[in-house]
Amino acid sequence: MPGTPISATYRLGENPFSRMGYGAMQLAGKGVFGPVRDRAKAIAVLREAFERGINHIDTSDFYGPHITNQIIREALHLYADPVVMVTKVGAVRGADASWNPAFSRVELTQAVHDNLRNLGLDVLDVVNLRAMFDFHVLPKEPWRNRSACLPISSVRS
Repeated sequence: MPGTPISATYRLGENPFSRMGYGAMQLAGKGVFGPVRDRAKAIAVLREAFERGINHIDTSDFYGPHITNQIIREALHLYADPVVMVTKVGAVRGADASWNPAFSRVELTQAVHDNLRNLGLDVLDVVNLRAMFDFHVLPKEPWRNRSACLPISSVRS
């Protein structure tokens, strides 16, 4: 949008969120797997972004797994201003760091709960479905009832 300042904010429900967000994928270890090399620096990066007006964080509990969301929780729990959390579900990490599809109702529901627990939140602002499958070969469970698996009171949009 020409003329729109980078610091512009938008609204998601009652909360303003920054046009510029922070993608938290690289807060985990190499290959987005395992522990971060320097946790204190990762926390400092998040706090610096927030203090400069970035209040929109893009994350997923499958980053690490779990590690990125735990770092976000540790870094931002002290701030009173709202942080808009945008997360993804639809994958799990294998012990070999592989990315595996996780689309069953049970897996999607568990992913929402894992995000809530590791971020220390009661509600997620936005949950996106990460499509990790061949679009020519549909998952076994029908798509029409996918949204029924998400606890509506736990997701704003």
